[in-house]
Amino acid sequence: MPTYTVNAINVGSFNLGESDKLLTLFTAERGLIKAVAKGARKPGSKIAGRAEVLNINRLLVSTGRSLDIITQAEGIENFSRLRHDLLRLSYSLYYAELTQIFGQGLSEESLSYFDFLAESLQKQAEADDDSTWLCLKFELALMQFLGYFPELTYCIICRQILTDMNLSVFDKELGGIACQQCHQTHTHSLVKERSNLNADEEYIQLTAAIQITPKVWKNLVLASQGLEAPDLGVQAIRQSVTAAQRLLEKYIEHRASRKVKSLEMLAAIGFTG
Repeated sequence: MPTYTVNAINVGSFNLGESDKLLTLFTAERGLIKAVAKGARKPGSKIAGRAEVLNINRLLVSTGRSLDIITQAEGIENFSRLRHDLLRLSYSLYYAELTQIFGQGLSEESLSYFDFLAESLQKQAEADDDSTWLCLKFELALMQFLGYFPELTYCIICRQILTDMNLSVFDKELGGIACQQCHQTHTHSLVKERSNLNADEEYIQLTAAIQITPKVWKNLVLASQGLEAPDLGVQAIRQSVTAAQRLLEKYIEHRASRKVKSLEMLAAIGFTG
């Protein structure tokens, strides 16, 4: 069978048969692929540890009729420090799930995204920066890769420059922030048109807009520029960034057209919702 070599980050796994795993991999060379790790669930198997989610490996893969098969795996990085910090591990698993969801749209930039994902996991593992702020920066950078980056500088409707004084709502449908005047105008128009909308259309329009405060907006802008978190202390940073994260996560789920399961784990340990 023909073979190929890839550098891959494990972003998902599924038990297959009695002893195998089907791995979802983001590769530097081919983007998102799936391949079988034979015997990965057998005790003492050489590939077992390398088949864990979040590991980076250099793989030799054989092309199969229905599924490709991993024939050799050389470990590159396993981010062992992540396994000792529940919050950082949860954020990293969130990165992996987002990669599974959006990975097909990243194939043309597979090398750049591979390097970005590996670096993002390394930063979480190093525990030098606040994990919540790192996650916010990751989310915004992912949207940039996908071409879904939200408009944070100008009103998404009238293109007026945004300031602390004219912010109103973040609109998931439009993909950015609307100023107060445009939001008021849009709301009045919606009231007039409501009689012509069915219940589902009205619900979508009413839930697309999320109120945004100057503090949330500033956190989004700072994180989008790759800057460091404000020097407020760990707890204060998490409190000020949480609202920005929740807003962005709703936007991401809107773009994904599905719920992101990893957010349930983060909500369970009290760091998102």
